[in-house]
Amino acid sequence: MSSLNNKKLIAKIADKWPAKVLSVAAALMLFVFHRMSTLETRFFSTPLRVEIGSELVPASAYTHVVRVNLRGDANSIYTVLDGDIEAFIDLTGYTTEGWYQVPVQIHKKGSALGVEPLEISVDPMEISLRLERGISRNISLRPVFRGTVASGFELIAHFLNPSRVVAVGPRSIMESITDFPTGIIDLEGRDEDFAVMINIENNDPLIVIWGNGMTEFRAMVRRPVQADGDGQP
Repeated sequence: MSSLNNKKLIAKIADKWPAKVLSVAAALMLFVFHRMSTLETRFFSTPLRVEIGSELVPASAYTHVVRVNLRGDANSIYTVLDGDIEAFIDLTGYTTEGWYQVPVQIHKKGSALGVEPLEISVDPMEISLRLERGISRNISLRPVFRGTVASGFELIAHFLNPSRVVAVGPRSIMESITDFPTGIIDLEGRDEDFAVMINIENNDPLIVIWGNGMTEFRAMVRRPVQADGDGQP
């Protein structure tokens, strides 16, 4: 009796099975389509981090910010903090100078973990850049002045501390640098000694200057020594 019941059950299941499979597939497609149609998209920008090895560094301009696209349930994607989606390129595996297409990678942390469904894409997806051997040099600083000291006074001496800095960057750029200028030092109307902290100007994002990026400028301002009637001071 049991065997007969089993055969009837199997026959019932097998009856019109293609139509049943199609019905299940259609139901799944409708579910997926509905789920996709209810997902929302969110965009934000995030800094691009560069992971470099000990030899090669970027030697061409590249974007430092990428756009992150999040797609998921509206109740979830807006709880993800911008800082919990990190974008980076990994240069540690490159050993030869040249041009490369490097993929932008994503790292999730914090509020971005465990959010489902969550689709993440970035724009651009790849970064084109040249890699060169990185070198360091000890480079002098050059003060940049504006204006003149007060009438009847002279700038008789000036000093920078430090007067040189260590900078690191791609070989071709570092070999062409002669000095780094300071920010503008205003001399207008000065009639006494003075000291100021001033920025070291570095307009190339591919170059890194060690230290705090500043130098102390000291100036000695004096009246000229007048000679007496015999021509002696």
